Amino acid sequence: MTALLSAMLAFSLLGDMAPSTAKTAKAPDAPKASKASQPVAATEVTRIRSDSADYDRAAGMAVFEGHVCVEHAGEYTMNADRIYAVMTSSNEIGRVVAVGGVTITNAARVGSCSMATFRRAKREIEMFGEAGGAQARLVDGGERPGELEGDRIKFWLDAEQVEVENSRITTSEKGGVELL
Repeated sequence: MTALLSAMLAFSLLGDMAPSTAKTAKAPDAPKASKASQPVAATEVTRIRSDSADYDRAAGMAVFEGHVCVEHAGEYTMNADRIYAVMTSSNEIGRVVAVGGVTITNAARVGSCSMATFRRAKREIEMFGEAGGAQARLVDGGERPGELEGDRIKFWLDAEQVEVENSRITTSEKGGVELL
């Protein structure tokens, strides 16, 4: 990497990445028209704090290491050992990839996994468990509490849809259901 960044950076988020083709257990409702179908506002800011950071503008990549914390416009917080910020051609962050001891907080949701991605254009977070190890886990403490575990969990910041691969789903509502 060519230049060391300060420990606190602010970026606007844009961009996208091809969707996964893995088989999933899907919620029955598709996400409703939301901010995902609207242009990203120039005022949406992501702050990334870390012990160290390197930025290579030519490669379109920033790497943050050590106690990394990403906060996006009050919508989510992501903590990890290492974060890769993939830049668009206009030098804005297109996606964030978090690796190692990842925790994610979004409203009433709290997740943990070994790796996660945030795709700004789709407003989605995808969490991955360890190969042959601990699964990704998402706990929703909102109006309809429940817990999800799976090899891969994908959810949208502004929708009630979640996709889980190789899932275990537990709800704690009255008459709750556990799907294994």
